[in-house]
Amino acid sequence: MTTRYVLTSTCIQTGTMALTASLRQRLLGKERVRFVDEDGEAYEGEVDWKAGLVRGLAPYYAKRRLAANEAILLHFRGGEVELKALPRVPLRPPQPERPQEKPKKEEHPAPEKRRVRVTPYPKEVLFPHQPKVLEPPGITEDLRRLGFFLEGGPPWTYKASLGRRQVVLALLRLGEGEADLLRPYRQQGAHVAFLAPESEKEAVPQGMGHLSPEAVSRLVRLKARLPITPLDLEDLLKGGRVDLEAVEALEDRLLAELSERGAFAAFLLLLAKKRLGEVFLLPDLEAEALEEGLSPEAVRQGVELLAQPPFLLLKRLSPGEFLLRQEVEEALSDLQAFSEAVKGRLSRVRGDA
Repeated sequence: MTTRYVLTSTCIQTGTMALTASLRQRLLGKERVRFVDEDGEAYEGEVDWKAGLVRGLAPYYAKRRLAANEAILLHFRGGEVELKALPRVPLRPPQPERPQEKPKKEEHPAPEKRRVRVTPYPKEVLFPHQPKVLEPPGITEDLRRLGFFLEGGPPWTYKASLGRRQVVLALLRLGEGEADLLRPYRQQGAHVAFLAPESEKEAVPQGMGHLSPEAVSRLVRLKARLPITPLDLEDLLKGGRVDLEAVEALEDRLLAELSERGAFAAFLLLLAKKRLGEVFLLPDLEAEALEEGLSPEAVRQGVELLAQPPFLLLKRLSPGEFLLRQEVEEALSDLQAFSEAVKGRLSRVRGDA
């Protein structure tokens, strides 16, 4: 099996790879993995399931001089993973068409050629209206793992679609433009922020949001063990900052809310993405859950529980095939009403006693 992995700035800085769905499936149960590069050189990697990372790839990244947004092919062969860095294809601006020369009616002896050295003009002078090609921010891949997809830029616009709801984020790197460029996006309902490292957040213009690559990377790692959604990032953006301090506060709050029921809550959030009446297979749901950091065992337990009273959220059609018979929010409301009724009955029974 061969899969393609796109590097992020965090990957390069920390010498890691995120445990994507394909990596989780291939490395399930392993704590160590052996990588072999194009020259046959081997690297010992450590699988950190808690953090959702594979560590130990810094020497390979340095050897190949890899950068963010470059891709690596991962070929799983037996107990080894072969690495092959894909060459970056440079973006070349379109060249203007040369006018066709008219055929000469009369032929004359060619004059003696003289060698003349000409200093070429910069492209900006020759083609002043040609747009400058900019690279997207290095956090684009991390935002994708959080559910946001790049629409265009600059300002760099990311969108997370949540059924009838969508979250839009517009970003500018420090020095990439003035705050006035972001204000029209804010007027249209988008969340706007300047992208700046933790060490430079004080340079963000006053009154504008701030988002740091370190904080986004931390959110991606948290997603491996907590049900992080685009709405969590939206809550942080509403507070005006997405930095390490804000992410740590979010982590504390989620741990307090979910505690030992975190896996079941994450499974409910996964089912909430399904449409009412949708039929799905258990292996497909397990593969989706791996991307969210959930184990297949947690999915199987959750499916069995939700197919029985008092939930009855799922209907078993055949072995391994289920129907979503009710929306998750509606099912939780029904369960709440059921719990209140039982609680009231218990109060009456104790009162009668």
